[in-house]
Amino acid sequence: MLELYEFTKEEQKVAKKVFRTVCKLHGIKTNAVSVEISMVDMREIHQLNLTTRQVDKPTDVLSYPALDNIIFPFDKKNYIDMLSPENNTLYIGEIIVCREIMAEQAVEYGHSEQRELAFLITHGLLHLLGYDHIEEDMRKVMRAKEDEILQIAKFFRD
Repeated sequence: MLELYEFTKEEQKVAKKVFRTVCKLHGIKTNAVSVEISMVDMREIHQLNLTTRQVDKPTDVLSYPALDNIIFPFDKKNYIDMLSPENNTLYIGEIIVCREIMAEQAVEYGHSEQRELAFLITHGLLHLLGYDHIEEDMRKVMRAKEDEILQIAKFFRD
């Protein structure tokens, strides 16, 4: 389940397509997990980055995983005590995207804002699923998974 805040209709389509693709590739039913994604301005993401990461500058995307570890293959039975009583989903976290930086990066990288948004959401979702890019070998795995997701979802570089 996807909760989207401050998204345009076009951005919602991008987010939903990426979410479905990420879930499918990881063997997760889209109604088994819940994620919140918010679109914010540069001032707000700067403040969040400062207060949550002690980094005094804006950034393109922030991810806040709700779980320390996700067990694959994914099965809700592994999280029975953590499922929402309202909708029986597992909350895996929150993603915050900066609209201005997304737009700037789309221009910088020479592709559409939709493609940049797809990349940022993919990146955030992978963090929520336990991927990271701190070490080089982990970065390569995460980058390959990002590329695979964007290819399958048909968000190509222009």
